[in-house]
Amino acid sequence: MEAETPPQTSSCINSGEYLIVQKIDGEQSRIVRFTPKQKILIEKLKFTADSAFGKPHGLFEVSNNQCFPMSVDRLIEELQLQEAPVATSVIDTEVITSETVEVSDPRVVIAPSALKLEPEQKRQKLEMDAVLEMKKQGVSGQDLVAKLVEGSASFQTRTVFSQSKYIKRKAKKHSDRVLILRPTIRLLAKAYYLKDPDRLAMLRADQLALILQMAGVHHGKNVIVFEQTLGLITSAVIERLGGKGGCVHIHRGAVAQSIPCVHSMNYDEKTLSTFLPVRIKCILAEKQLPYETNRRPFDDEAENGGVEHKAAEKIEDQDLEVLARRNERLDKEKRGLEMISEQKAHSLIIGSRTVDPISVLELVYPKLAPSASIVIYSPHQNILVSAYDWLAKRQTINLVLTDQMCRVMQVLPDRTHPLMAQHVAGGHVLSGIKVVDQ
Repeated sequence: MEAETPPQTSSCINSGEYLIVQKIDGEQSRIVRFTPKQKILIEKLKFTADSAFGKPHGLFEVSNNQCFPMSVDRLIEELQLQEAPVATSVIDTEVITSETVEVSDPRVVIAPSALKLEPEQKRQKLEMDAVLEMKKQGVSGQDLVAKLVEGSASFQTRTVFSQSKYIKRKAKKHSDRVLILRPTIRLLAKAYYLKDPDRLAMLRADQLALILQMAGVHHGKNVIVFEQTLGLITSAVIERLGGKGGCVHIHRGAVAQSIPCVHSMNYDEKTLSTFLPVRIKCILAEKQLPYETNRRPFDDEAENGGVEHKAAEKIEDQDLEVLARRNERLDKEKRGLEMISEQKAHSLIIGSRTVDPISVLELVYPKLAPSASIVIYSPHQNILVSAYDWLAKRQTINLVLTDQMCRVMQVLPDRTHPLMAQHVAGGHVLSGIKVVDQ
């Protein structure tokens, strides 16, 4: 029997798909759905989505509200130019040291040119109007930075380290290059964490990886998920299942909402078939699905009565489409309820932000399969302590409550230290294994 080949993912940007947009040297990432005639704005850099359609994902250069793919040959050429020595960027150290002035500390040497710097407006010969005019003409960001360096009266008086910082600061401000990438779980976690970590319950990518590991999520597993992390945990579980198994997403309301991370991954039908949204009230009702008696076949032509007006046909088509989505949702809900009622769930993951996880445990814990893994995440430690006591009373084994901290390190020549502007706050993870008395 031949192995089934996975579906081929398009390597080009298509209309209607979600993509990650990030400006080079920028601080934010945006999740944007590319649609025709849409204007994409990322940190004061604007371009039309139509100009990216049909082009491969990767690095783009923005000019005149249009984006153009960067060629490999041009990047190699620019890299060689950066590595080549530039005579104008090197300071004559002999001149500076010969004109030093004395200070109170004999070990400190200061160049007099650094003490006589004029205000910033007078140090730059290039006017703002000229900069804006060059941007309108489509001058590249690197050429614009070169003009600013050439017009700076104080550039040659700076140290090599100060010159490097000046160039990087100007390049970051006037950068005209963006990355347009296919969404991944790591990129989504980073984008939402940098934008608003509170909505994500302070969930970092490293803690998400720990949750998946402790829950033992892999191809073919049955997992129950209740989360308040914008669908990030659910989306990560769906991706790991790979089209086989089941991810029962417990939600409130008629339809699962506030799960942008699931929609943003552009899953195909096979992968998304493992997503089984189940309402809490259906778990309480035990298989008694609301509006189950309202099912109708799609090809019910008896109600048409023969000839209908075009407007009525359009309304009927819309009704059939709504009915098809509702019936599909009911079928998935039935599969999820059968998995829960028959104790086929191998893992339970709770990502709580405002809901007490004990209320979810009381509802789902008795219906878990023996030896099922339980993982609870929350930004509040006191809530997990109460859940720890609740699980301990039910003889749950291997209970572990962890707290992790992650710091990004800046590694540069002669200067390595933690990155100053970063979020270090995170949540806590409680894990255990259910056992059944014989």
